[in-house]
Amino acid sequence: MLDRLGQAYQVFLVRLVDACRRAATWVVIGVLAATGLSAVYTAKNLKLDTDPVHLLDPDLPFIQLQRDFYTAFPQLDDLILIVVDQGSAEHRRDAVHELAGLLEQRPSLFESVYQPQQDEFFDKYSLLYFDVAELWRLDERLAEWSPFLGTLVQDPSLRGFFSILTLALEEEPTPEQQKVLSDAFALLSETIEAQRLGAPPTSSWKQTMLEGVTGKGDPSRGFLLAKSRLDYSSLEAAEGPLDFLHRHGTALEQRFGVRIRLTGPIPIEAEERETVARGAGLAAGVSLCLVSFVLIAGFRSLRLVGAMLCALLVGLLWTAFFVVTAIGSLNFITASVPVLFIGLGVDFGIQFGLRYREEFARVGDHEVALRRAVAGVGGPLTLAAVAAALSFFSFLPTSYRGFAEMGLIAGAGMFIALFANLTFFPAFLTVFPIVRSRTAGFVAATAERHGEDPAPGAVIRYRRVILGLMIPMVIVAAAAVPRLPFDFNALHLRDPSTESVSTFQELLEDPDTSPYVIQVLAENLPVADALADRIRTVPEVDRVLTLSSFVPGDQEEKLAIIDEMALVLEPVLIPQAAAETPGDDEEVQAMKELRAALDAQAVANRQGELVRNLETLGQEIDGLLDDARGSTRFVPDLRARLLGDFPQWLERLRTLLSPGEITLATLPRSLVSHYSAQDGRTRVEVFPAENVEENRALRRFVNSVRQHVPGAIGSPVSILEGGQTVIDACVQATVLAVVLSALLLLVVLRRMGETFFVLLPLLLTLLFTVATCLALDVPLNLANVVALPLVLGLGIAFGIYLILRRREAGSRSIVRVLGSSTSQAVLFSALTTMASFGALGFSPHPGMASLGILLVVVLILALVSALVILPALLAEWERR
Repeated sequence: MLDRLGQAYQVFLVRLVDACRRAATWVVIGVLAATGLSAVYTAKNLKLDTDPVHLLDPDLPFIQLQRDFYTAFPQLDDLILIVVDQGSAEHRRDAVHELAGLLEQRPSLFESVYQPQQDEFFDKYSLLYFDVAELWRLDERLAEWSPFLGTLVQDPSLRGFFSILTLALEEEPTPEQQKVLSDAFALLSETIEAQRLGAPPTSSWKQTMLEGVTGKGDPSRGFLLAKSRLDYSSLEAAEGPLDFLHRHGTALEQRFGVRIRLTGPIPIEAEERETVARGAGLAAGVSLCLVSFVLIAGFRSLRLVGAMLCALLVGLLWTAFFVVTAIGSLNFITASVPVLFIGLGVDFGIQFGLRYREEFARVGDHEVALRRAVAGVGGPLTLAAVAAALSFFSFLPTSYRGFAEMGLIAGAGMFIALFANLTFFPAFLTVFPIVRSRTAGFVAATAERHGEDPAPGAVIRYRRVILGLMIPMVIVAAAAVPRLPFDFNALHLRDPSTESVSTFQELLEDPDTSPYVIQVLAENLPVADALADRIRTVPEVDRVLTLSSFVPGDQEEKLAIIDEMALVLEPVLIPQAAAETPGDDEEVQAMKELRAALDAQAVANRQGELVRNLETLGQEIDGLLDDARGSTRFVPDLRARLLGDFPQWLERLRTLLSPGEITLATLPRSLVSHYSAQDGRTRVEVFPAENVEENRALRRFVNSVRQHVPGAIGSPVSILEGGQTVIDACVQATVLAVVLSALLLLVVLRRMGETFFVLLPLLLTLLFTVATCLALDVPLNLANVVALPLVLGLGIAFGIYLILRRREAGSRSIVRVLGSSTSQAVLFSALTTMASFGALGFSPHPGMASLGILLVVVLILALVSALVILPALLAEWERR
C-alpha cells in the first residue's frame, strides 16, 4: 500500500515539475506577480509585537501573579528609570525636580512621574529617617559650621565666604576644626580647578558639611521613575518618550553639570534593537559574500545559483504572507524564523539543484534531467520537509508562546519552501537554462576519481578507528547533558557598552539601588508588616520595605534633637538683612587675603592632610589669578559655583529643622499609592543582600524568599521562571520531535535499521553540541537556543538524504552515496548555512554573537555526524 502511494506521489511530482516546465514563462510571471502582491500586502499589514510578556503563556502561574500585581499597581509597569549623578548634590536635586516637571507636562508620553524619597515631603521630613546617633552627629556638625553659616547669612558673597575661612585659619583651629577646614579646602580646590578647566562642579561645600553623618554619605545619585506610554504596534514602542528624555536630558546636563542616564527594561530593549540592527547589518554583508562564494563554488553556474536564490526569496516572502494571515504579527523569537527558513530552504534548493546538475551532465537534456532529478530527490525532499515541520510543530504545545508561534511559522514555511522548489525552481531553469558544457565535466571527474567500482575513501578505510573514537565520545557527551548550563538572564545577552546596560549593572552592585527587587502582594498593611518581619530573617535579603517603613520610630526623641539643632542655628535660620553687596574687586581681595593666610598656616603646620590641602588650594588660587591676568571676569562664575544656590539651600535647611510627626495619615499620596493599592492590598518590597546579576546568586535570592512567600513576583522571579519555561519548552519539544520523527520514518521507511540511521546524525549532533558547549564554556541562553530547531531540521534532513540515496543505489552502496551529488549537497548546504549565520559571531551584540558561534558548532558537528560517523557505521554494517 505504502509502496503504491510512494510511486503515485513520485509520478505526481514528475508531472508537476513537467507542467511547470511546459508553462515555465507563465509560471515565472505568475509566481513573481503573486509574490509581489503578497509582499506589498505583508509590508502594509505585518506588525511587530515587542512586548516580551506576550512571549509566554498567559496561564503560567508567575505570569498570572505578575498580571495581578500590575493590575493593582499599574504605575510600576513600563517604567523608565532615570539616573542623575555627577555634579553637586544640589544640582542633582534641581535637575531631578526640573525634569520631573517637564515630564508631568507631557501626559501624552508619560502617564505618571515619581521621585523616590526626593519630593517635597522628604525635603521636610527626611531628618526623621536618620538614626538617633546620626542626628546627634549632625547636631555636632552643624554646631561646628554655625559660625561659617552665620557669616554667610550676613554676607552671602565671596567676600563673606573667604573672610570666614581666613578668620578660622588665623585663630589656630582645634584638631576637630582642622578636619572640617581640610575637607572644605579640598572641596574649594576642586571647585577652582573645575572652573579653570571649564568643567561643571562635582560637589559642594554644603555636601561636604554633611558627609559622614549617616555612615553612608550623601546619596551620589538622584532617581526619577517615569511610566511611559508605549506603542507596541511600532518597532520602537518607546521612541517618543525616549527621544523626549534624551533631548531634554542633554539640555539639563549642560545647565546643571550633571549626568543623566536612562535604564530599565524599556531603554535596555530600545538600545538592544539598535545594537542588533548594527550587528545584523555587518553580519548580512559578510554573510552575503560568503554564501555567494560557497554557492558559486558548489553549483559552478550563476544561473543555478540565481534560480535557487530566487526560489528561496519567493518562499521567504510567501512565509511572511502566511504570518500576516495566520498570526498577524512577529515577536522577537518569530523574527528569527528567516534564519531557520534560509537554513533549511537553501538546503532544499541545493539538493534539487545539485541533483539536476548531475543528471543534466549525464544526459544533456533539460527535460529528462528535471524528471530524473525530481524522481530522485522529490521523495527525500518531501520526507525531509515533513520531518522538519513535525520538529517545528513540536513547539506548539509548549508554554513558551514565542517558540510555539515560531514552530507554527517555520513548520508551514517548510511546506512553502518545498512547493517553491518544486514549481518555481524548474520553471526558472527552463526560462534561463544552463549550458551543458559547464557541467559536462562533472560525471567525467567523478568517474576519474572513483571508477566503475569506487575504492573506499578514507572514511571507509578508517571506519573502525572512527567508530572506536565515537563510542567513548558519545558516552562522555551523554554524561555531560545534565551539566549543560543555561543562562536564563537576558541581561547577559545585552551589549555591556550601552548606556542603559552599564547603568543597570552599576545599580546592581549596590543593594540600596538594585533594580532586581522582589515584590509581594499582601491583603492589607498588617499582613504586609508580618510578612516583612519574616522575610527580614532571610540572609539573602538586605532590607524589606512596606508602607509602615516610612513611619520612623523614636520620633519623640528625634524631634527633640531637631529642636535643639534649630535652637543652635537660630541666628542662621532667622532671616536677616544682608550686608551691602561687595564689588568684584572686594571679593578678589578677600580671596588674596585667604591665600596669604594659607601660607602662614602652612608654615605653622608642616605635615598632615590639612597642610597638603592648604598647599593644593594655594596653587589653585595662584593659577586662577594668573589665568585672570588682573581681570575680575572669573568672579561671577566662581560666585555661582560656591554660593549660587545658598539662599535656596538655607531655606531647605529651615524646612528640615521644622518637621512635625509622621503618621500613616501624613504620608504623601504619591508614596502611599506606590505601596497601597486602591483595593486595599499592600506591596512588600524585598531588596537583595548581594549583587544578583550572577545566576546562582539570583536563584538563591528568589528561592530563599519564596520559601516564606510562594506568591512572590518581580524581575528576579520573572527572570528565573521565564528561563525555566524556555528550558522546559526546549526539552519537551526536542523529545516530542524525536519521537514524532521516528514514528514518521518508521512508517515511511518500514525498516527499523534505516530509521535508526536517519535519526543518528540528529542524536549525535545534539549530544556533541552539549559536550562542545561545555568544553568551550558557551552556555545555552535565550538567544542561541534558537539554534535548536535548526539542529532538529538539518539533522533529520541530512540523514534522510543519505539513507534514501543509499536505498536508491542499492545495498552495500554507502561509498557510491559519498561520491554522489547528495553528499555534495549535504556538504554545501551545511557550508552555506554556516557562512550565512556564522557571520553573526562577529556581531557586537553578545546574544547574536553567541547564536552565530553555536550555529557554526552545530553545523560542523552535523557535517561530521552525517558525512563521517554515519558512513563509517553504515560501511561496517554493510560488511557484516
